[in-house]
Amino acid sequence: MKKKVDFFKKLFQIIPGSVFGLISFGLGIFTHLLGVLFYPDYDMIIIPISFLGDGYGGGFYRLGIIITGLIAVPFCVSLGKSFKNDHSTELIRKIALIGSIIYCISLIFIGLFWRGNNVVSFLHGFFAFICWVDGLIFISLFSVLMLKDEKFPNSIAYFGFIIAGTFLLHLSILRPVTQWIMTLSILLWVWIISSYMLYKHF
Repeated sequence: MKKKVDFFKKLFQIIPGSVFGLISFGLGIFTHLLGVLFYPDYDMIIIPISFLGDGYGGGFYRLGIIITGLIAVPFCVSLGKSFKNDHSTELIRKIALIGSIIYCISLIFIGLFWRGNNVVSFLHGFFAFICWVDGLIFISLFSVLMLKDEKFPNSIAYFGFIIAGTFLLHLSILRPVTQWIMTLSILLWVWIISSYMLYKHF
């Protein structure tokens, strides 16, 4: 465990964790835009996001998701480490950090296990569901931590609860359009949090 901590400590001395967040945001936006552009007559109201992997740019789309998940891991670690040491919130911080990393890993597996035979399709759907539930949990917990930490303004914390709400919305309705709202919302959340962290130098 100490080696992992030392690795990220050395990494963040070279590249701030917030930069990884901005890169993952940019790559995520580009990946989805590319997927839509290379999918003939795509309609986000009726066609699930997963179908973008079947378009002409499907290979690039899947690879983009995998790389986005990988790059987002250091950002999540940096965000988790940014909160003040407080015994009353340490458990929340650990759960939020672990949850965010699970989200990134699930995103990677979503790109790896694409639509194919029944087993692959099941794994794809399973990791997608993990992402949806986990996103609701870890963003909510990070938002709670932000409310308790003076480094973050309350407006950003409340915005996080709104983003978490988009995950709950999708889990309740399960429609392509709510999946898009959820996906674009978390990308926006990553961009705002990363930009604020970079601006405040932490």
